[in-house]
Order: sequence, then structure tokens, then C-alpha cells
Amino acid sequence: MIIEKLENFKAPKSCVLLVGPPGSGKGTQASILESKSGYKHISTGEILRSSKSSKIKKMMKTGELLPDSLVSRELKKYLKKNMDVPGFIFDGYPRNPKQKFYFDDILKECNLKLDHIFFLNVPEKVMKERIKERSRTSGRSDDNNPEALNRRLKEYKTQTLPMIESMRKNPNFIEIKGEGSVSDITNIIFENIPKFNSK
Repeated sequence: MIIEKLENFKAPKSCVLLVGPPGSGKGTQASILESKSGYKHISTGEILRSSKSSKIKKMMKTGELLPDSLVSRELKKYLKKNMDVPGFIFDGYPRNPKQKFYFDDILKECNLKLDHIFFLNVPEKVMKERIKERSRTSGRSDDNNPEALNRRLKEYKTQTLPMIESMRKNPNFIEIKGEGSVSDITNIIFENIPKFNSK
């Protein structure tokens, strides 16, 4: 019986979580890490946009807010279809305490282990300057909309930041000053992930 259990045992897949305010460079770092580590970059926006669900397509088209339970279900489906990688990089998800609850459930059901949490923290002034610069090339309407940006910043301060602070007790939580250069931040992340350094 013990031998059978050992044969059926599957080690959990490693996960890296990048959190921080809008414009902190989470997406940039996630893309770099993906190209250098073999881990898969998990972007909830891209996953939802590529979903075959007619309900999700309709809600996204009308700009309706998707329920966290629905997002969680789509993430689980996507992860289970892409388990042929050494690990995953979550970029900006979860964003609030409720999503964190669903995220913990995703980790458990998909046999994932949260090995590293990187908090890319940048001052609000730098954040706004970066988003203004990004709006020239990103094609994102919310980058060039002051009202939308203010809503995102308010959501970050009231929902995301408290969630991030609650994760500080995790021994693998590392805060990085995100106003540094892209390469400097990448180097700090790699220095803190031994398995990446060995590649």
C-alpha cells in the first residue's frame, strides 16, 4: 500500500507570484521570467479573452465584471491543460482577499506550491508616469483614461494592498523597490530563486 502511494505521488508544481500596483512592472518581469525559466506566465486577462465560453465572451464584450468563482474555474481548466511545464508565474492575480481565497483553492486542486512572492512596490508618482508612458504603445484604453486610472489606484489601495500585506508572514515574501531598472529587478528576482540561477 505504501509503495502504491509513493508510485502515485506527484510533486507539486512550483509557482511564483508577482504582486504590486498598476505600472509596477509585473507583466514585464513575468514575460522575462517565462523566457528564461521555462515557467508559464499566467495572465488572467489573456486566459479569459481566449475562453470558448459564450457567457464569458458576452460579459467581457459588455464590460461586465466577471464573478471571481467564474475566473477561478477558467484558471483551473487552463492550468490542468498546461501541466507540462516546471512551474507557473502568476502576474497580478489574486487582486483582493476574495480572489486570494479562490487562489488558495486553485493551488490545492491543481497540486501547486507557492514558492515565491515578489512584491514590486513603486511610489504613486512613478506608477502614474509609467502608465502615462505605457499608454502610447499599450493600446489599453484604461491606460489613457484618468478616471479609469484613479479607479484602479483606489482598488489597489483598498483591496490589493491589504491582501499583499496579509501575505508578508509568508517566509518566501520579498519586497522589491520597483523603481529600479528592469534588469536590476530581474537580477534581484533571480538571486532569490536558486533553481533559476542554475539554468
